[in-house]
Amino acid sequence: MFPNILIVLPIFALILTGWIARKTGALGPNATREVNRLVVYLALPAVLFDIVANAKLADIWEPGFTLAFAGGCFIIFGATLWWRVSSGHALADAAIDGLNASYANTGFVGFPLVLSLVGDRGMAPNRADTDRMPKECEHGCIIR
Repeated sequence: MFPNILIVLPIFALILTGWIARKTGALGPNATREVNRLVVYLALPAVLFDIVANAKLADIWEPGFTLAFAGGCFIIFGATLWWRVSSGHALADAAIDGLNASYANTGFVGFPLVLSLVGDRGMAPNRADTDRMPKECEHGCIIR
């Protein structure tokens, strides 16, 4: 248990540092938006591209993992959607809440954890499902 805490500790320390920097005024009100844009549009795609470019099909092909991941996502999505709609929320809002509840933060937290725990051999399956699942959820769940 302690080694796992040591792995996630830097992630939460970085979150705490950002929170303190914003609360003390070291970062302005737009800093969060700009840092998120940097990560989402530049840093995370670069990491994902690197992982895919160096992955072998045998590393990515994990049907059991994909089925378990997809099943968990869809069960939580369905339960959250049902709960939010039955609570009187609009279907579109409930669908967004379902997506938020059902999909893990694989890109921002999952990659560092897998890399620390398993090493490079775990990055390709993690990357494959990180890319695949939001598209499947988006096509099957979002009401336009």
